[in-house]
Amino acid sequence: MEACDDLLVTRPGLAKAWPRLVESRDLSVLRVDDNTLAHLLATADVISEGQVHEHEGARAWFGSTSMILSVRADLDRVAALVSRDLHARTRVLRVARREASLRAPCPLGPLRSEVRVTSVGGSLRIDVDVQAPLIEGRSRGQRIV
Repeated sequence: MEACDDLLVTRPGLAKAWPRLVESRDLSVLRVDDNTLAHLLATADVISEGQVHEHEGARAWFGSTSMILSVRADLDRVAALVSRDLHARTRVLRVARREASLRAPCPLGPLRSEVRVTSVGGSLRIDVDVQAPLIEGRSRGQRIV
């Protein structure tokens, strides 16, 4: 009996070592059309606000941008798509950064953001909260050399 104790195997058995003959996975790939989204954002009703606050010993810009888009589609589905599509989120963040840059007293550093996409009434609403350190000592037109 002692010889059997030495043969105790703790690794996966042979059944796990054999490859599966067939593996199946249903996958649905969806994306937002970039040109359509660009047009919707260009014609969106955009409202933005913000102000400077002290944050971690430095001045930073805290603001929010709301975009209302007129969409003729299943709004809940479009909201889910826009919130998950990387290219759509990038376009939305560019709009929010542009709006924050126009209102901030000096150039903005790296942007931290939070994006929420919801359907409200018959429209799609995108809210972006932003936070960015201010790069003080430079006016907007100057380049760093």
